[in-house]
Amino acid sequence: MKPVSLLIAGAANPHVRNYYSQLMKMPEIEVLGVADTDLDRRLWAREAFRDYRREVALFEDWHQLLDAFPHAEAVMVGTDNAYHYEVMMEVIRRRKHIYSMKVISMDEAQAEEVTTECHRQGLVMQVELELHFAPQYRQMREALRAGKLGELVSIYITNVSQCPCPYFPNWCDPFLSYGARVPLKPGSRLFRGGALTDHPHPFDLCHWLTGREIVSLQAVSSRNQREWIEVEDHIAIMGELEGGAKFFINPSYSNLEENVPTRRLYWPKSLEVNVKITGTQGYLAADYFDKPVFVVGSNYVSPNRLIVDGAPKVGGAYHGLLYSFINAVRGKGEVETGGKEGLRAIRAMNAAYEAVASGGKIRLR
Repeated sequence: MKPVSLLIAGAANPHVRNYYSQLMKMPEIEVLGVADTDLDRRLWAREAFRDYRREVALFEDWHQLLDAFPHAEAVMVGTDNAYHYEVMMEVIRRRKHIYSMKVISMDEAQAEEVTTECHRQGLVMQVELELHFAPQYRQMREALRAGKLGELVSIYITNVSQCPCPYFPNWCDPFLSYGARVPLKPGSRLFRGGALTDHPHPFDLCHWLTGREIVSLQAVSSRNQREWIEVEDHIAIMGELEGGAKFFINPSYSNLEENVPTRRLYWPKSLEVNVKITGTQGYLAADYFDKPVFVVGSNYVSPNRLIVDGAPKVGGAYHGLLYSFINAVRGKGEVETGGKEGLRAIRAMNAAYEAVASGGKIRLR
C-alpha cells in the first residue's frame, strides 16, 4: 500500500509530539513537513525526526507548509484550538484529509461546518478520541452491549490529570484553548477553556460504551485549587442518559503536578481515566493508564513520598487511531472517531459549561 503523505500543521497541542515516535516506525505514513510558530516546538520536531527515512521540512507558518507540498494527502491539525477552524477550512479547500487533535473547535457552528464539508466532499476526518482503541474499554463495551451486566444503571468516568499550564502555558490561555474569553459564570474571574476543554474523552466514552445519548446534565465548578490560572481546573458533571441510566463525569486537573521546570509524570498518578459501569447484574471497572504506584525513596524528585516509578508507554491507542485513519484514506473502511463523534462530545461539553454558568439543568434532547 502506498504510504499516506502527511503534513503536521501545528504542534501547540502537546499530544502532537506523542505521535512522533509512532510515525517514525510506520512505513504506511510518510511525514513531509511540520509547521509551528514556536521555535522550541520546531526544534522538538527536528530532533524527533532526526533519523527519519527522509528529511522532514520545518516551517514557521502552516500556509507555507501547505504551499510547499500541494500533493500531500492529509494534514494533522495540532494548532491551538482557536485556530483549528481556519486551518481545517483551508485544508478542506485544498481537498486534503484531516486528522484533528482532540476538539475540532469549541464553537459548535464551526465544528459542524467542518464536519459537514468533509462529508460533502468525501474527505476523511479523524478526531483524536483515542480511548476507543484501548482494549480494556473495548471489552467493557462488548460486555455491556452483550447484556452481561444486565440493564445499565450508571456509568462513572474520571479523566483526571495534572495541570499542563506550568509546562504548556498556551494550553490554559482562554482564547487559545476555548477560542474566546467566555466567563465561567457571571462575575467569575475564571474563563472557559481549562480542564473541561482539555478532556473530551469522557463524553465520547459515555456514548461509545453505552450506545446512549445524553438527555440532560448539571455541572458544578468552584474556586480553583490553582489560583494563578485563568481557566477552570476542575468541574463535575452529572446527568441522565437515554433509558434513565445515570452518569457522572469528572474531567479535572485534580492530580498534583510537581514544581519542577520540566514536566514529570509522577505524584501519585499523573493521569487517570477510570471507568466504572454498574448494571443490574454486574459491575466493571478499568483505568486506561494503570500506573504502578510503589516507590518510596530519597533519590527522586519527590523525596520520601509514595510516587510513580516512571510512566508506562501507552502507545496502542495512538497506533490504532493512525491505522484507522490510514485505512479510511485508502478506502478500506471508515474512521471510528470521526466528525460526528467529535461534534457530539463538543455539544455535551458546551452544555456542561452552560450548566455551570446558569446553575441549572441543561437538556440536550
